[in-house]
Amino acid sequence: MAEMMDIPANIGNDNPQDPAILPPDIETADTDEKSDWQVEERIQKALLDHLSTELDVAKKNNEKVNENFKTVYNMIHSIRNRKPNEWESDISLPEFLSRLITKIGGFCTQYFASTDYVENDLESDDPKDIAEAKAAKKLLNILLKDPDAYYYHKIVRLITFVFSSGYGIIKGGYSQRVEQVISHMNQKSELAVDPDTGDYLADDGMPFRDPTVQRAKFNTIEEPVYKDQIMIDKPTFDVYPNQSVYMSPEYCYSLNDKEYVIFETEKKLSQLRGEASEMGYFNLDFLDDETPEGQRGEKTYNEEGKLKEQPQPPEKTFVEYERWGTYPARQEDDRYVPAIDAQGKFEEGAELVECVIHYIQDREKDTPRHIIGFRKSKHTRRPMVKFLCYVDMVDDNGIGDGEINRELQIAVDDNFNIGAYRTTMAAMPSFKGKKFSGVPEKVKTGPQHVTMLENMNDLEQWIIADNPQGTGYQHNLLCTRMDFAMATSPQTGGMPADRAETATVGAINNQRQNIRSGMVNMNLNFIGFNEFYRMLLTLCNDFMLPETLNDLLGKEVAMEYKPKRKDRFRPTSQALENDESKQFNIKTLQGLWGMTAPIQNPNTPKVLNMIWAGIVDLMGTQHAALKSVMFEDDPETVLLYQLATGSKGTGTPPAGPQAAPPMSNQQGTPQRQPEQQMRSAANG
Repeated sequence: MAEMMDIPANIGNDNPQDPAILPPDIETADTDEKSDWQVEERIQKALLDHLSTELDVAKKNNEKVNENFKTVYNMIHSIRNRKPNEWESDISLPEFLSRLITKIGGFCTQYFASTDYVENDLESDDPKDIAEAKAAKKLLNILLKDPDAYYYHKIVRLITFVFSSGYGIIKGGYSQRVEQVISHMNQKSELAVDPDTGDYLADDGMPFRDPTVQRAKFNTIEEPVYKDQIMIDKPTFDVYPNQSVYMSPEYCYSLNDKEYVIFETEKKLSQLRGEASEMGYFNLDFLDDETPEGQRGEKTYNEEGKLKEQPQPPEKTFVEYERWGTYPARQEDDRYVPAIDAQGKFEEGAELVECVIHYIQDREKDTPRHIIGFRKSKHTRRPMVKFLCYVDMVDDNGIGDGEINRELQIAVDDNFNIGAYRTTMAAMPSFKGKKFSGVPEKVKTGPQHVTMLENMNDLEQWIIADNPQGTGYQHNLLCTRMDFAMATSPQTGGMPADRAETATVGAINNQRQNIRSGMVNMNLNFIGFNEFYRMLLTLCNDFMLPETLNDLLGKEVAMEYKPKRKDRFRPTSQALENDESKQFNIKTLQGLWGMTAPIQNPNTPKVLNMIWAGIVDLMGTQHAALKSVMFEDDPETVLLYQLATGSKGTGTPPAGPQAAPPMSNQQGTPQRQPEQQMRSAANG
């Protein structure tokens, strides 16, 4: 890590002082007068055309994602995706939603049961290796516990995307601001000078001529001494909606391996100007002449299109596209520019450089208008992570519960609405009448209405049979199939079905649920969380100042932190275990305790302390204070204690001989405890 004075004032999302971000102060004859990017206007246009074509292809490939999201969104909000017949009622039962909430609730109660979110996945017993891994673990937990990170809210939002749509995406960044503030004031004395004549003054205000009879007058001057103060220095991350992220179509195991990844965000002009120095934006003056039109938030908060647009918004809102990926570029002086000519052809011998490109369009239905950012990435790895629910064979976006249960939810809604319509038809009387009988087509029925007929056969009632039992049976069948698909027990809120069903069925469902939830947890851990933790540490390694690291970890722990380590992490073991597994492990540790405690060995207390710590971890954070209160585990101290007291390794005194049962009769026959209790109960 660099020293603090070597780090520029602002670094967030790539160092803004890096020459690849801020263009040098040079003039180019061929550069457009209004553009503040030192690249010819025709080159900018060719670059924008190429990026627009790439974006169009990416949006076309993303239509399946948009369709899947809309379907899942409607299922969650009880909106029917289709209505086969106009005469049907339009009711959607929240069968999928109830199971989805149960699944999310199970994850939250497990993952957030501990305030320590991360645990090392370390197999080494080297003390130095363990200390370095603990330093990385402590840093991660501190970052995730930051109240301004909104970790719980973001993870629940992410998991909702993952479980329902199959995948979710987190994008990281870095926020850093260092300002110069006054540290203290230095005082120094200077000879007073007459402002008119420039002569030195004596303390009586007269010109200072003779030092033998006069005393010089001194003025005290205070000069401020400045220091660098870190205002903010931390990694950031947020969840991006799936429909706002465009990726190259090839199958990849990580977003870092994609040819390109494009993030779509709505930003106000004032926000873009505020980020200009940090992100290295240019060409923002072009946006003053633009008039964005169209609905905002079409893919997110205004998905249903029911929110009205403000007629005259005080600020202009644009759609920004942020492209991460390799792009042909060449280095000019100390900056990178796109290696593309005015005809849109890439230059021969151009270097493929990991670049971050920003371009703007007015609204979703418009086309990109201006390039506002082009720089070489300063990140070691792309700060982005994809989480998967289930792994697909050919689609790296995976499979979600929404896709699995989509047709079942449609069948549930259709079955219920047809059954409801049939019940309505059976309850409401319908008639058939003889033609030319004179009976009116609209017949009023009721206790006060009499229909006059010449022939009783002129008007007859349709007999429509209702079948609520069949509708209910079909509904239960479909819901059972959905239970099989999601491996949930919604009758008991996701808990083991030991009260709502028979013991055998409950045990089978509970086992199936544990297997499925265990697989999903492993997918989240190995595919998502491991890379997420790596992303946060990489951001810290790339940009965090040493002073910030010392403040977060303490100087001693910070000295153990090694940026080049490649640790593997996992959510805490307590977070991934259900109650039955915890109780089983506690019983196992208690058995080990019983076998270890009688052993007289200097290392016995150390082993017991490890067993005790494992039990307390499984018991939860409310008992965490007990973890540090246990036996002395220094072998030399324990051995000396044994020699001095003759006690066991745990420090307990040796057991004395058991006292004989008391005498109870004149013969002095010993009585055992059960017999004593019986005689006592019988009063002798």
